[in-house]
Amino acid sequence: MPRKNKIYWFEGVTEKGVKLLLSDENSKFKFLRLQKNRRILVLFMTLGIILVAMGSYWTSLKAYFNVSSDLGFIVFSIIAIFTIIAVVGGYSLLRISVRGIADAPNELLDERQIEVRNDSFRYAYILMGFVTLLLLLLMNIGPELRLFQAAGNDRNYLLIAALFAYSSLPSMVMAWREGDI
Repeated sequence: MPRKNKIYWFEGVTEKGVKLLLSDENSKFKFLRLQKNRRILVLFMTLGIILVAMGSYWTSLKAYFNVSSDLGFIVFSIIAIFTIIAVVGGYSLLRISVRGIADAPNELLDERQIEVRNDSFRYAYILMGFVTLLLLLLMNIGPELRLFQAAGNDRNYLLIAALFAYSSLPSMVMAWREGDI
């Protein structure tokens, strides 16, 4: 009995899901296919990732802006929750806007799509080299960061932002470079 929906564990997708994204002409997501709208989405994703990274410096920012402890905790919690939800939601919209090509396995794509995907990965890895360099500079010349700190600057948010960037950058590059998809 043949499988109806093969799971691609390495890519984290299913055959049915990829085929649905590649052939979907759903009118409610049609606005995401325009390059201008995809670029706006990429800019919002970049801003969201930067805001997540700034969570590592919340203690320093709170002291700089003279925010009280109780108010600071409430503000930080609200901003952190909405920022992370926005980044995850933005990544989902970004995947839809590029039809999941960046996450699809070779056997489900045609030659042009494979070339576009591989080109986007190449530029994404080059950009991630610069992002990693920037993160290393922030950790070395910025305020001191430590992992798992209850008080003080916590490096966890910087690492979460880096993971968000690593996972979404190929789709972001594809969304920015390609014409209307």
